[in-house]
Amino acid sequence: MNFQDVYTLQQALDVATPPRLITAQDRAEHAERQRCLLIAEEDERAMVEWRRRHPEDVADEQAYWAEQTAKRHADRLDMRRRKALALSQCEIVENGGQSIFSANDPR
Repeated sequence: MNFQDVYTLQQALDVATPPRLITAQDRAEHAERQRCLLIAEEDERAMVEWRRRHPEDVADEQAYWAEQTAKRHADRLDMRRRKALALSQCEIVENGGQSIFSANDPR
């Protein structure tokens, strides 16, 4: 180490950052991370190969998720419409009007 004001080994050790202790636990954690990384890389490679060999499955999956997305959007739109109707009926009742909902309606 090249410090201008350090003259002894003890002073250098005091100034230097402590060495990283590598324990058996550190090695085990590193090995586990490496195994997980290899598994993930192999999984990605297998999925690329599967997509290459079975394009019809890819198309089916994309169609499925497009259908699920459309259904979710339709459900949300319906929920928003029903909420807007319920809020408008609350406003009508608050202003002294008559509600279109029956007494046992959960809205």
